[in-house]
Amino acid sequence: MIQKTTLFALGALLAVLLFPSCNNKQGIQVYRVSKEAAPPENTGMPAMDGNSSMPSMTGAAAPGGESAIISTPPAGWEPQPPSSMRLASFLVKGDNGAVADISLIALGGGAGGVLENVNRWYSQLGQPAITQENLAQTAKHVPSMFGDVMLVDIEGKPAEGAAEKDGRIIGGIVPGEGRTMFFKMRGNTVLAEAQKQNFIKWIGSVRPEEPAGGGVPGMPTASAGMTGAAVPAPEETGASPKIKWEAPDSWKPVPATQMRYATFAITGQNGETADLSISVFPGEAGGDLQNVNRWRDQIGLEPVADIKTLAVPLTGKTGEILTLDMLGSKGRMLVGWTRKNGNTWFFKMTGPDQLTAGEKERFVKFLQSVEYPQ
Repeated sequence: MIQKTTLFALGALLAVLLFPSCNNKQGIQVYRVSKEAAPPENTGMPAMDGNSSMPSMTGAAAPGGESAIISTPPAGWEPQPPSSMRLASFLVKGDNGAVADISLIALGGGAGGVLENVNRWYSQLGQPAITQENLAQTAKHVPSMFGDVMLVDIEGKPAEGAAEKDGRIIGGIVPGEGRTMFFKMRGNTVLAEAQKQNFIKWIGSVRPEEPAGGGVPGMPTASAGMTGAAVPAPEETGASPKIKWEAPDSWKPVPATQMRYATFAITGQNGETADLSISVFPGEAGGDLQNVNRWRDQIGLEPVADIKTLAVPLTGKTGEILTLDMLGSKGRMLVGWTRKNGNTWFFKMTGPDQLTAGEKERFVKFLQSVEYPQ
């Protein structure tokens, strides 16, 4: 039997042969990263990914043991072999030996928190830590297929840094339900400035690869007959537990997406629509406060320091569910979440105020109807 290490080596060689040089037109690149450890990269750069204090990537990959993203790099970015930590990796070169290293990394859960990771980057360039208030005032926001990216631009010099290779970090963080994405460019200050807009455009180009047939590898897709049916849950323990619910006939099931367990579409009398998503992730899925503040940001609300006065407990068939009803400048959101058998389940309805508020009673009854395996 061919050993996995041999397969990895053949895969890396094939990647090198297929990738064009920086003088050729760059095409769309698809990267797959196994959870299995890979040989370390050798780019001649300092420890650019800077994740020695972060958790390992185990569990951060898409269900099924492999992550896959589609990336369209700008011309002149030299693709580097991905590693056990990186979903994508590039090297860009400038004048007088200037270089910058670009990476995309996904880690499970909250990966330590946004502010903590930003301050880790500040520390890497010899800069003092900032506060949450400083971050809110200085960070920019750019869209991506993974959600809103909080972008920071840091300049400094590490104790042993070389100016041609270091001095600037432009980094973006996307917290998500069960994982955190890190986009990062680190290198020569002038070169990083010249590549900043390319970097932002690249962030917007990256997207998850849709598996054959749609949905998430190892997870079911929604079907037209989902209402009231038993739906298989992810096989976290090798078993095949079932989850059941009772959904209103007016909620129309639609195909699940890359990050969703199931989806319903709700249409109002005047044609307005609301979206209801159901997702499940292992463990704490980033933490309640971080998730609540991310949801609040999605509908135009300010972050909060505590959710004790906001979250309302609801008694369901198999235990307590925490719920939120939030109205912001970008719409209304109803959320319910609970933890069962080592997983966190999220139920989220988003839409116009009047339509979503009118569905609240049905949403509550839906949450109360959900049954999880014991």
